[in-house]
Amino acid sequence: MAGGGLALPWNESLSVGVAEIDAQHRELFGRVDRLLEASLRSDWSEVGPLLAFLRDYAAVHFEAEERLMLEHRYPGYHLHKAEHDRFARGLRAMEAELAASGPTGDLARRVERSVAEWLRDHVYLTDTALGRFVRGLEEAT
Repeated sequence: MAGGGLALPWNESLSVGVAEIDAQHRELFGRVDRLLEASLRSDWSEVGPLLAFLRDYAAVHFEAEERLMLEHRYPGYHLHKAEHDRFARGLRAMEAELAASGPTGDLARRVERSVAEWLRDHVYLTDTALGRFVRGLEEAT
């Protein structure tokens, strides 16, 4: 956004308490900020790189989170994994559209909206709940 501010800013309350996952989340927030800036400039060249980043992010980051959930026997594992799977399917659909039509303004806005909703709903809610669970286990030991 103009002035470099994130629409959905990272702060420590979003930390899951696992350095690897928190670093991945910070990187995602930074990439989304770049997309928002590009969108304001009507520069759709960021769409392809962001989708490629998100594809890689999904593969590595989701694996890390799912491993953490299994290691800690997280009771919300199946619902959390289902959110990961839905997001990955949506990314594949947007990548297919990008390949077919190129980086259009309409696609850029849908990518932006989809990722912003993902940050709000998944990172702000689902991942922070996982973080509270993991920290609670660690505090109990």
